[in-house]
Amino acid sequence: MLTSRIRNTNNDGKAFSFTFAYHTYFSVSDISEVRVEGLETLDYLDNLQEKERFTEQGDAITFESEVDKIYLSTPSKIAIIDHEKKRTFVLRKDGLPDAVVWNPWDKKAKAMADFGDDEYKHMLCIEAAAVEKPITLKPGEEWKGRLELSAVPSSYCSGQLDPQKVLQG
Repeated sequence: MLTSRIRNTNNDGKAFSFTFAYHTYFSVSDISEVRVEGLETLDYLDNLQEKERFTEQGDAITFESEVDKIYLSTPSKIAIIDHEKKRTFVLRKDGLPDAVVWNPWDKKAKAMADFGDDEYKHMLCIEAAAVEKPITLKPGEEWKGRLELSAVPSSYCSGQLDPQKVLQG
């Protein structure tokens, strides 16, 4: 398990506003075989459609094309289930109400100088974030954020792992 904490203190004489995101990239076996649980039925801003607001439909999130979304008012736990590697990443977060989900897919990956043409197939970015509503600190105020990442072996494909228990536990 990895835990990262951030603490920002406003030592200035005037208010200070900011947004924040942990840019966490997860190595996955095949993006088309990955599912994300914990963001179902939530509102999100779609960066590919001028930040238009939508509501997530259906079950867990799966990937078939480029995605760049900011999920709003997300739960404190999110699970990334990688069927082929039989592994589940669990994100636990505090002070970070949003979650950014990003994968550039093929066209954008090929256009990125620091990204291999096929690397999009083996990565997923899920960012614990505070972006929709900037955090404002008055003079002397402090804000804290925390992200905890863990990887647990899973046999979800064979039904031995209940993802809802992972999210609740």
